[in-house]
Amino acid sequence: MLLLALLLIGVAVAYLASAFSMQRTHADMRVREIELYGYTAPAVAPSAAKPMTARALAQAIGDLVGRRFGTEGDSRVRREILAAGLYKLTPRALVGYQVLAASLGLVYGIFFDVIPNLSGPFFDSLILAVVGWLIPITYVRRTGRLRLDRIERALPDVIDLVVVSVESGQGFAQAMSTAADRTPGPLGEELRLTLQEQRFGLPMDKALENLNARADTPNMRSFVRGVVQGERLGVSIGQIMRNIAREMRLRRRAAAEERAQKTSVKILFPLVFLILPSLFIVLLVPALLGLGDSVG
Repeated sequence: MLLLALLLIGVAVAYLASAFSMQRTHADMRVREIELYGYTAPAVAPSAAKPMTARALAQAIGDLVGRRFGTEGDSRVRREILAAGLYKLTPRALVGYQVLAASLGLVYGIFFDVIPNLSGPFFDSLILAVVGWLIPITYVRRTGRLRLDRIERALPDVIDLVVVSVESGQGFAQAMSTAADRTPGPLGEELRLTLQEQRFGLPMDKALENLNARADTPNMRSFVRGVVQGERLGVSIGQIMRNIAREMRLRRRAAAEERAQKTSVKILFPLVFLILPSLFIVLLVPALLGLGDSVG
């Protein structure tokens, strides 16, 4: 029985070895067939140690800070980053950039007396650290605000182009593609990204909702809401888009009138504190000096 058991174990081991060798043989044959057709992969050199870039360093610092203090504000920061069009930047990397800028300001304030007569380098380094912390997030917010303003101004013209394309017989996706190809700037980028999501299998209404999340403006909300409701209710998209474009232009005209009415109030402060004192100095000082000479 012992010899029979050893024999069976040897046969099982031989079968397992032959099975693994057959798999390896079939794999080698398949690779040789692929090489005959010319589909050979390029030789990959052994990866050398890549130097750490500023983005990688900021990402590492942001991950460390995020694990230490939590991620409650990541969603809000992510919306601001998407509004700015910085798709390769993550919220953790932005925090890392803030930490790097604050550290740089702290070190610079310690070694250089940037603000003289301020009781030593302590307050200099503190002020520069706060300024360095605020610079990255301020840049992102300003870039996002300017970008959303450009999208807001360009959207009515794009809607007119979509209406013309739809009424000429094109489908909505094809009309969006035509508008994206003819639209420069951030709005064209957002439309092309929406169409790319739709080509990857995402439904058009979900792609438009993602577009609204990236560029959350009043005109964009009206546009996405009108298209989604028109698709669900079966209403003519051309007429809906025409009404939305008309409302957008009326809203833009009302905003321009509001800014024009605020101009008189905004110009009051430079007029009182800058223009009028200079005018008084130019007109009255020579007369007062002449009067003093004549009296004296």
